[in-house]
Amino acid sequence: MKSMSVGAEHVEGAEAPAVSPAEIARGESHTPALYMLAVVGLCLAAVVMTLVTTLGQPWLGLKFREAPDGSIRIVAVADGGPGAAVVTGSQAVSLRGPGGAALTLEASDIIQEPDVLGTYAEVERFLRRQSTLSDMLKGEVVHLALADGRVVDLRPASRPLFDLPPDFWVQLLTGAGSLLICGWVYAIRPRDWPPRLFMISGIGMIVSAHAAAIYSARELAIDGELFRALSSLNFLGSLGFGGTAMALFLLYPRPLVRPALLLIIPAVLVPVYFIDLFRVPEDQSLLRYAPIAAIMVLILVFVAMQWFATRRDAAARAALRWLGLTISIGAGCFILVIAAPALMEVEPVMSQGYAFGFFLLIYLGVALGLRRYRLFAIGEWSFRVLFYGGAVFAMLLLDAGLVYLLQLGHDSSLGLSLILVAFLYLPLRDYLWRRTVARKRMPETELFRSVVEVAFSASPAERAGRWQSLLARLFDPLDIQPVRDPVGTVRLLNDGTEMRLPPTADGPALMLRHPFGGRSLFSPVHLGLARQITHLLAEAEVGRHAYERGVAEERQRISRDLHDDVGARLLSGLHRNDIGETRKILREAIADIRTIAGALAGDRLPLSSVLADLRHETAQRVEAAGLVLDWPLALDDQAPEVMVDYALYRHLVSAVREVVSNALRHASASRITVAIDWDNRRLRANITDDGTGLSRKSSGNGLRNITERMTEIGGWIDFPPVETGTRVTLAMPLRAGGGTP
Repeated sequence: MKSMSVGAEHVEGAEAPAVSPAEIARGESHTPALYMLAVVGLCLAAVVMTLVTTLGQPWLGLKFREAPDGSIRIVAVADGGPGAAVVTGSQAVSLRGPGGAALTLEASDIIQEPDVLGTYAEVERFLRRQSTLSDMLKGEVVHLALADGRVVDLRPASRPLFDLPPDFWVQLLTGAGSLLICGWVYAIRPRDWPPRLFMISGIGMIVSAHAAAIYSARELAIDGELFRALSSLNFLGSLGFGGTAMALFLLYPRPLVRPALLLIIPAVLVPVYFIDLFRVPEDQSLLRYAPIAAIMVLILVFVAMQWFATRRDAAARAALRWLGLTISIGAGCFILVIAAPALMEVEPVMSQGYAFGFFLLIYLGVALGLRRYRLFAIGEWSFRVLFYGGAVFAMLLLDAGLVYLLQLGHDSSLGLSLILVAFLYLPLRDYLWRRTVARKRMPETELFRSVVEVAFSASPAERAGRWQSLLARLFDPLDIQPVRDPVGTVRLLNDGTEMRLPPTADGPALMLRHPFGGRSLFSPVHLGLARQITHLLAEAEVGRHAYERGVAEERQRISRDLHDDVGARLLSGLHRNDIGETRKILREAIADIRTIAGALAGDRLPLSSVLADLRHETAQRVEAAGLVLDWPLALDDQAPEVMVDYALYRHLVSAVREVVSNALRHASASRITVAIDWDNRRLRANITDDGTGLSRKSSGNGLRNITERMTEIGGWIDFPPVETGTRVTLAMPLRAGGGTP
């Protein structure tokens, strides 16, 4: 036998069976919304059938009530109804059909519930009288004899909707509301036993309440056989509710017995129903209400057993406290006001129609407990399914209301009806459809932009949050939860009700459940879309990582330049006694800061501007040292304009400075000549002095640093031979990663 699931929480990390696209395409699974639609359809069918049956009975426009002396009084007369000529307060004596004998009216003819009759013989007599009165009312004219001697001729008509009594609507609402709430719970967890039992109880409640609503709302009489069938359904529904309530507390929140043992309950209750159906005993009240009272006692016993079983589980006990009190108090009140008086042969303290409201309170209490105590392990996301079902139910009621509106009498304005349809009904229906059923598709451009926004968010937490928001917009799942066991690729699980995604966007692996508000399954199309966006996001993250590495490298380079160049110059200036030398160092430091600031303002600068600043700075240094600088301007103007990155022009400036510094310190020269030429791909600089010459081996750390800088950007340094002095050639690409020039 399969292991029993009793509403336990889904264990995160437990691997659910994967589902293939073919299984999804065959539609072998059902969604919560599909279950909810089925429940809404069943509920609406029950409501329509109840209304049609009730309104299909002949109507006199009179309200009968038993007087204290046992007579029947007419306490209300409908304006414009068939009995408008009858005076309110008149005593009804008899009713006679066309060509038949009169039937004296009795107080028992207008009782709401035949269960109060003591014996089955009394019930059978009551049903025969109902059939006789019903046959009279089906005639074209009936004659109502009053105690004052008058006989009023009445022409029965169809009963209007507004004439139905309040307790009819209480029973109708109780049955429909109970089934909707139970169907909602079942739609969320259809494979667990407690929701299944809860669903059966809802079916029992709507059968019992709607059957009672039909015969208790009758004006005077309905067909006896119809009455018999409705009364039997009412008893069957009551047994069904009580039996499933007992079974529920045997399984929830802790399983006290194996599910197979629950068959004992129908094995006992089904014979009770057939004993009543075939009128085996004489005492009807005892058979009708004694089993209901016994069921209530057993429910309390099972609640006490669950209380003991959950003594070490605070969460289960909290759920039991709410569910147990809700059902015990609601059903207990019904027993006290209806069943107990019937067993003691006294008048009930309220109408059975109103007493059904206690059961509606039970199901409303369960709905509230679902959110606070997570009854049946249902999360808050399930309320969206309930909203969806309620919206669909509302749309169907709007449709029914429209049909009823257009079928009014000739005195109603068809033009007014069309105005209401155009300006109220259609917009409201369209609004409900768009908010609950219609799906919104994200354009491809917006999807691409959203993925890029996720990838380039500022922090890991923000990326993870935006990733979940994007998934929610694409698939509108009822639940998104992180899972501990990651997967390597996107997978569909549990017949397409779940989709698991690998860790993405610095977030954990995610489980998406019940897409599109629970109205659909994950299909192969959704699987492909999820894989595409995860792949696209992975590619975007590669780009982001490259960007972040570039930013880090630039920051490190700027930090190094500030430390090695500016910092070193300022530090050396502090230790110089010569004010002229100090000013020279400060000028060089300011030039370095200007170069770095230019890089911060924008990574790329025109090469001509870089060389102009460098020429001006070099001229000041050479002039301050008493030398002549020969750096012609013509070549700068004739060369093409090229934009260069900070890394390139920073290394160029540093290398030229270092070569000029070496010439000023060691060459004993009188002239320094600089010649620079470039095209769109590379730059070559020749720096020559007319001094004593400089050996590469005796150049110290300066030329070694120049060599490292040139190598870092793909350039090189050379010392071609000259007749006098020293020439240093610098070559570098003008594009990052441009290779050796």
